[in-house]
Amino acid sequence: MSVSGWFILTLAATLANFPFTTGRFFGVITLRHGKTSLVYIAEFVLTYIILASVSYALEAREGRVFDQGWQFYVITVSLLMVFSFPGLVFRFLLPRTLLRR
Repeated sequence: MSVSGWFILTLAATLANFPFTTGRFFGVITLRHGKTSLVYIAEFVLTYIILASVSYALEAREGRVFDQGWQFYVITVSLLMVFSFPGLVFRFLLPRTLLRR
């Protein structure tokens, strides 16, 4: 795998877990009532758009950009969901198990 491929995978794993590390919208905007599930979904969509843009730019820099069908986007969204699972566990599931002890 090329360096740009490893860069995209590392960026995806980092950006997928970033929404769960802070209580602010993308770490910048303080929300009055905290984050809701709708805010997490919006951050997920924006994260996917950022990753897709960076990936497209890197692919265009290396050569011909290949056409992608709907299957590609379903798989990449699913992969981003899998990458975000550790952040979800640490944000929502782990504090509840630590409080029960």
